[in-house]
Amino acid sequence: MFKSVFTVGFYTLISRILGFIRDIFIASYLGSTVIADAFFVAFRIPNYFRRIFAEGAFSAAFIPIFSGLTNRSNQAKQAKIFVDHTLSILFFSIVIIAVLFHFMMPYVIRGLAPGFLDNTEAYEISLHFARIVFPYLLFVALVAMFSSITNTYNRFAFGAFAPALLNITFIGCLIFLSPLVATPGHALSYGVIIGGILQFSLMYFAIYRLGFLPRVVLPKISNNISKFLKLLFPGMLGAGAIQLNIIVGTIIASFLPTGSISHLYYADRINQLPLAIFGIAMGVALLPTLSNYIKKGLGEKKIFNIQNRSLEFAVVISLPATFGIILLAEMIIKIFFEHGEFTTIDSYYTSRALILFAIGLPAYILIKVMNPSFFAREDTKTPLYVSLICVIINIIFSLFLIKYLRETGIALATSIAAWVNVILLFIILKKRKFIKLDQKIKNNLIKILFAAIIMGLTTYLIRNLFYMFLNSDNVVIGGLFLMIVIAISITVFTSTIFMLKIYTIEEIGKYLKK
Repeated sequence: MFKSVFTVGFYTLISRILGFIRDIFIASYLGSTVIADAFFVAFRIPNYFRRIFAEGAFSAAFIPIFSGLTNRSNQAKQAKIFVDHTLSILFFSIVIIAVLFHFMMPYVIRGLAPGFLDNTEAYEISLHFARIVFPYLLFVALVAMFSSITNTYNRFAFGAFAPALLNITFIGCLIFLSPLVATPGHALSYGVIIGGILQFSLMYFAIYRLGFLPRVVLPKISNNISKFLKLLFPGMLGAGAIQLNIIVGTIIASFLPTGSISHLYYADRINQLPLAIFGIAMGVALLPTLSNYIKKGLGEKKIFNIQNRSLEFAVVISLPATFGIILLAEMIIKIFFEHGEFTTIDSYYTSRALILFAIGLPAYILIKVMNPSFFAREDTKTPLYVSLICVIINIIFSLFLIKYLRETGIALATSIAAWVNVILLFIILKKRKFIKLDQKIKNNLIKILFAAIIMGLTTYLIRNLFYMFLNSDNVVIGGLFLMIVIAISITVFTSTIFMLKIYTIEEIGKYLKK
């Protein structure tokens, strides 16, 4: 499983680096203008569905059933029928949704950004962009299904790399298409559709290599399809509830000064970097592994061990990342984003939002690790109920905190809700005896915290030493010294990890060879 995590993490890293470069281009071309706010609101709609489908809900419903069919030698035909009928239900459902949303889009925009009703320009532009980008939903839904098939067979590379194609398309459209259309926002909107087509083509090739050629047929509700739908809807609502926290932030931020939505977007994108590389990678690899263990009846000891090691690894990754982002937030935003249309004031609010988002980073990653423990047991309802509670908490804290912290209060509220989510999930898992912390993880959690504090102190000292260079207006110099600070910090943390024997070289070698 850990080898799969590193595979997914590697390709996701490529995608996120490209995404980071993409956001630098967007900040330079659009800044925190009305066009930027309008595009981010419009793209939030298909992106909301993308996160629901691609990052949990679909795979949570599909993989346990498909895995059960593929583990039985006499069920190959049933597996193919299940894939065809699932594809057909997905295809027809998305087409109907796309048509409905096209005509309902004015109401969707009003609901998503009610503050735009007082800004006719922002409302009209976001409505136009939303109608362009919404068909992307069809491509991303099919990509999620194809990725679930490849993941079941432990072929993670194609699905992990697919998002990189969208980032490449965004960059290309900003550079080459912007001069040919009305605004860079139009270029990005067309880029969404082009990227979706490329992602679909890549994943269709991936399942073709596995010998699957799914067809669109007249769907029938068999026992497997019925079970799939019963798992899918709570899973979608649960994943949707988590993403609803971001939607809530957008709605509330639309009432704040122009640029608030953009500040939250740029901050969230930086915070998503470690979450996507490791958190989502852990969830993607853990679900088929746990599903196979449970279907084969391999026993609680193996299941508890893989859960413990996954939680341990999640903390090893997230804790130093949190310390690093909090200490370097201002430098990161200034060096990479403060150019063109992106001003010093934008850097100030974005860096503050980033710091408060980072407080919840360990929680976001732990959620990705804990949810598969429910999904693998074909329980998608429990994460849904927990998520709904946390949405309410997020709304209450957001409305309270914006009075004092503006848009940064929304970031803090999101982090608070994420931590409540983790605590509730763990309590439920513990109560149902689906998880049991061993002595090794209890000891290692204290050691990891100590290593992260040592790293944080090192980062703070080096940051102050290189402060003049990190505040340079030269992107190359600033970026170079920022990379030096990060490299030294990672080296200190890794060395401390090995010194405290949280991991050993031999242990890492075993994980990668298996």
